[in-house]
Amino acid sequence: MIRKYLMLAYAAGAYVVALVNIAYIVGFLADFGVPKSISDGDPAPVWIAVAIDAGLIGLFGVHHSITARTSFKRWWTKFIPAPIERATYLYMTAAMTVLLVVLWRPIPITIWEVLSVWLAGLIYAAYLATWVMMFSATFHFGHFGFFGLAQAWENFRTTPPRPSTMMARYLYAIIRHPISLGWMTTPLITPHLTGGHLVFAAATFAYIILATRFEEADLIEDLGESYRTYRERVPAFVPFLKKRGQSGATTPAE
Repeated sequence: MIRKYLMLAYAAGAYVVALVNIAYIVGFLADFGVPKSISDGDPAPVWIAVAIDAGLIGLFGVHHSITARTSFKRWWTKFIPAPIERATYLYMTAAMTVLLVVLWRPIPITIWEVLSVWLAGLIYAAYLATWVMMFSATFHFGHFGFFGLAQAWENFRTTPPRPSTMMARYLYAIIRHPISLGWMTTPLITPHLTGGHLVFAAATFAYIILATRFEEADLIEDLGESYRTYRERVPAFVPFLKKRGQSGATTPAE
């Protein structure tokens, strides 16, 4: 029983760490309210700063891609108990965020700057609304499972894990990857866009476009024809003229 208590405490800690991690990234990109933001740090020649910053985003992406793959999880759970596998991933993600923030080099080249106070306020409101959209998307397919707490709780209560399913409604009836879309757009939703923001956005965009192919391959392997049908109905990022279609079971792995 003590082992179950420890696992639950470990997962609860990961949940808190994950929320703090997200809050810090919100402040980091907004250049507000955090000890070190995207515009802070030791200056460097532009080409060096671009190489370092893009490399940090790439390293973060490699970690996410490898640890999120089904094949890696099969191997990883030989060493890490399945109930805390997701929680461990969240601790690792927080560590990668610390590395990103500490080593990030500012690129203080202004791409655009909005001087109007009310217009800047509208931009910040859109920025926060995008983060709210991303956060709310986690509730659609299991918020506490996404943040590793449900798995430890089910283990604590000795109940069988709930099947990872999601009805393709709301945001997921419009686009397949709303959280990824948010990651691609939030760096650009700022009244003062710098070279650092642009590098963050470009590197994140490139990573997501490449990683989505592998993510969806895992979903097809796991869910089969149901996900193939869903993918044919619903666009990945931009809702054009495709129909929302009927509800279908999917399991986003963003």
